[in-house]
Amino acid sequence: MSINENTRLIDLKVSDLLAILKESTPPIPAQVSADDDEIGGYEVAERITGYARQTLYQLKSAGEIPYIALPNGGVRFSKKALLSWLLSHKKMTSGEIADKAESFVRKRHLRRR
Repeated sequence: MSINENTRLIDLKVSDLLAILKESTPPIPAQVSADDDEIGGYEVAERITGYARQTLYQLKSAGEIPYIALPNGGVRFSKKALLSWLLSHKKMTSGEIADKAESFVRKRHLRRR
């Protein structure tokens, strides 16, 4: 059956309707990639950082936390930006500090030769 603008809905079969739906809707990705970013309000920032909303207000006002300022005065947070911000505050273990110091001394010793 050829379907055009004059075809009545009652004359269509279920297979015709399914074909129309397949053509009109884009395919949904089966798997979410790791590159997908989530952007949202303070709820997203609370969930990702574990901070209370008041702490997030203070960090935003001080300009210490990455955020997106909307033209209407709203605020949004990016999951990727928050995660990289959190990881930038990572402290080194005493073993990592010792390794870094030893590497620095070795390199300095080699330069002096």
